[in-house]
Amino acid sequence: MKIAHLIRKDFLTVEPYSSINAIKKQLLEHSAIVVKDEDGQFYGVLTEDDIVQNPKTLIIDCLTIKELVDCDESIEETILKMDTAKTDVLPVGENEKFIGLVFKNELYNYISDYNLELENVIKERTAELEEAIATKDLIFSIIAHDLKGPFNVILGFTGLLKDKLRSMDFEKSEKIISGMYAQARNTFNLLEDLLTWARDNSSKIGYNPAFCNISKICNDVIEQIEDSAQMKGITINLFHSQEVYAYADKNMIEVILRNLIMNAIKFTENGGKIDMFSMSEGEFVEITVSDNGTGIDEKLKSKLFKCNLNESKPGTANEKGSGLGLVICKRFVDRHQGEIWIENKTEKGSTFKFTLPIYKEEIHNLQQKEVVKDEK
Repeated sequence: MKIAHLIRKDFLTVEPYSSINAIKKQLLEHSAIVVKDEDGQFYGVLTEDDIVQNPKTLIIDCLTIKELVDCDESIEETILKMDTAKTDVLPVGENEKFIGLVFKNELYNYISDYNLELENVIKERTAELEEAIATKDLIFSIIAHDLKGPFNVILGFTGLLKDKLRSMDFEKSEKIISGMYAQARNTFNLLEDLLTWARDNSSKIGYNPAFCNISKICNDVIEQIEDSAQMKGITINLFHSQEVYAYADKNMIEVILRNLIMNAIKFTENGGKIDMFSMSEGEFVEITVSDNGTGIDEKLKSKLFKCNLNESKPGTANEKGSGLGLVICKRFVDRHQGEIWIENKTEKGSTFKFTLPIYKEEIHNLQQKEVVKDEK
């Protein structure tokens, strides 16, 4: 670390033939005074100790610090010179010309701040590394266990159908096929979470906000996963006080909604219900996914959006999860400068809420003009 950017250039100067008594007060206020003549010739630095040890009329006779420290020298080298000279200030030069002063306390403060900053950076990097390792371990665990298990079940079902389909009654066949479908859907959801997480971590998922009709997107997502709700006899109710529009990335909204609804289905008993709401709240659109399922333990709420702490619990029908769904939701909501949180419910169940920037036509038009301007 060089001292070049720590040089103080707002120093007080006096003539070499000034009276000591005339500058005593100024010296006490400034700690050090630079001595220069009318031609700008540098003579040295006057400190409080100089006056005490050699109180003469000619200031030039009092000077003890005349050697210039090069501005490219390190902080450690400069502090060592200060210790040798038994002083708290040294003049700094560049190409043997005086350019300013450097103070010991300022060097120490800089080192302290730098070390603190370095320590914080190391902590952040360590946390990121630990999260990356935890994520890698989690993904391998999902691949080795949570994906392997459903495939074994599907293979077992298909083997049973292959060998005994002709002798099996219709109801039993339908039950086996329903089980196969549930396992296939569960496996697909796991794979989708893994792929989305991998793509997001490799920065291959772009953020492309545009005009979005929240009501339509909610309906589209419900249509995609309605069969999973029907298998458990779960009703999904959708409420919109009015047509709500957001300025957001449509694909990311679909991923967020799909994960939240599938999560609600997973932890809701057969015959339960899921309610969805969307409404304008100032500068944001607030979207709610609420269920009457098993609910969430208070101790787990703070861990749900952290992949290295989150352990995915099996659902009410023993559905498996990746543990990444809510983490992906949090990341995508953050991309929109929104918030996602869990609200306490006095009755049974869970309520997830998240916000997205509301669509404003005047802002959109201004952005479109800027895009056209940039293209030109």
